[in-house]
Amino acid sequence: MRQTIQSLEGSKIRQVVNASLGQPDVLRFWFGESYEVTSLAVREAAVRSLMAGETFYNFNLGLPELRESLAAYMRRVHASAAAPVDADRIAVTSSGVSALMLATQALVDPGSEVVVVTPIWPNLVQQSVIMGASLKAVPLKPVDGEWVLDLQALLAAVTPATRMLVLNAPNNPTGWTLRRDEQQAILDHCRKTGTWILADEVYERLYFEPTPNACAPSFLDIAEAEDRLVVAHSFSKTFLMTGWRLGWLVLPPTLTPHVSKL
Repeated sequence: MRQTIQSLEGSKIRQVVNASLGQPDVLRFWFGESYEVTSLAVREAAVRSLMAGETFYNFNLGLPELRESLAAYMRRVHASAAAPVDADRIAVTSSGVSALMLATQALVDPGSEVVVVTPIWPNLVQQSVIMGASLKAVPLKPVDGEWVLDLQALLAAVTPATRMLVLNAPNNPTGWTLRRDEQQAILDHCRKTGTWILADEVYERLYFEPTPNACAPSFLDIAEAEDRLVVAHSFSKTFLMTGWRLGWLVLPPTLTPHVSKL
């Protein structure tokens, strides 16, 4: 019976999806990807790589040239960062979700306490559950049509017993984004409690407020290299490369070798 119900529900969903595809005034918000295909320059580079026979196992942390390029990209985007990102802080991963899972595996043990700001992409909750963590949720609140963080409630939830705080800003699904003062308060508090911050910032370039670096506020702008901060990124959202399954992590240099082993 359950399978029958699920099949009917799936059929109805497909009908809605198919109907909406032919409607130019329907915005498809349920997919985290663009209407546009990956740029021609990227596709041509991939073809050249394949034809050159570059099909063998890679370095655990990614091609050194790619790590250098990503570090340079992060330094451009976060030019005023307290600690410019070097290649020894970059780990290339097979997708953004793999980046988040690797970070969770590196930091969370069975029984660890994890605090997460919700609503959030479900994988970010379930990764900690998979690792046997104990979760505490701090929900955003809708105020006058805007999602708002109760900062004091979040700070109260994060204690010395909290192993990791999970934040996704700009947020999927709400669009909520942390302000710089909120980030600073959170970072200062987590320094005191010894809590790791896992910041999913894959949507940082999809931000429409005017800023010097044309992206959302990032923890990388204010953190030191050895702060207990891991930032996840993805090629999918910024570079229209959802099908390529490429992501990267920005880590404290001392954590990078451990992520390499994972």
